[in-house]
Amino acid sequence: MGCFIRKIFILLLSTAIFLPVTALAGPGRTGAQILNLGGGARARALGDAFSAMSGDVTTSLWNPSGLADMPESKLRSGKEAGQASMFYTDYSAPFGEAGEGLYYTFISGAMPLGDIGTVGATLQMQGQGTIAVTTDSPDVLREESLGTNFALTFSYADRVTESLSAGINGKMIRMVLGRESGTSYAVDLGMQYLLPFDLIPTTIGAAIQNVGPGISFIDENQADPLPRFLRIGTAMSLYQDRYNHIRLVSGITAYIDKLTEDEHELAVDLDRLNAEREEKLTQEQLLSDRGVGIRAFEWRHLQKNLGLEYWLGGILALRIGYKSEPGIHLPEWTDYITAGIGAQVYLFNIDFTIGPSFGPSRARLYETTAMFIF
Repeated sequence: MGCFIRKIFILLLSTAIFLPVTALAGPGRTGAQILNLGGGARARALGDAFSAMSGDVTTSLWNPSGLADMPESKLRSGKEAGQASMFYTDYSAPFGEAGEGLYYTFISGAMPLGDIGTVGATLQMQGQGTIAVTTDSPDVLREESLGTNFALTFSYADRVTESLSAGINGKMIRMVLGRESGTSYAVDLGMQYLLPFDLIPTTIGAAIQNVGPGISFIDENQADPLPRFLRIGTAMSLYQDRYNHIRLVSGITAYIDKLTEDEHELAVDLDRLNAEREEKLTQEQLLSDRGVGIRAFEWRHLQKNLGLEYWLGGILALRIGYKSEPGIHLPEWTDYITAGIGAQVYLFNIDFTIGPSFGPSRARLYETTAMFIF
């Protein structure tokens, strides 16, 4: 049975890899931003360097192959444990009154099925807040909700060999824009490989996410591409004994939603920009600045992630991370730093993260994940 499932799984991977996908994107034009949010306080505290991590139900949002290696259950000794988790972020504080109703949350679960592999599901929800409805006068008639975005993901992962695991996500996405809504679907593919380094056990992870058609609200010919990206990362176990475990994680993310540009729009943009410049831009320079196609892998266009995690006795975790987003220059060096703690007591695990300050009020972001292991 397990061999048959693996063959089907490999077939699905191959089919998804060769799906014909075309994206014409202008600068910064992507839809379904809920797919950019990731999630999990543990991942946040590690600077979002989570593509090579495993055994945590929230890895389905970063690299589905991480679900293939679930920890043993304390209730069923020697058998892998299922996990259920909930994550919540309140985005209202950084934006003051304008941020009322802004939040992001997800609920996820995963269950190992022995030789068949591991299955999981995740529901993401993004509240977009409210808007004041007025007429010609400044008096507010009513507050109108901007709606809630949804993404439902089904996951499957399994070990291909002792060192290699693979995973796949299937997503259904629903976005709301005022009274209009749009839907789409996407596929994630991920793999993790344990390198043969006995001195420092090291796992390499890679995942391509959000491969699917664009999302449109009114006109299908004006669909925005999904925020497609490629994640590559490592997880190194620097030191481990009975009571201590130190892990160093790293990662880079390439945004590959812009596979090509519309030739006419590109020519118009080039003429407009060169009209205000003494030193003229070439088409290649403009494509490079926008990170189109293979140019997305230029160092300046990559997101960089780094994290360090220390576990004491498998009960208390201390974490610190660093995250640098391309094109975003934050005012303080501390705005690139994240930190968090985690605690595990028998079947219950809770993680808490302090994120960087941002928004008009420069308030800090606090995120929490609660997990139940069964």
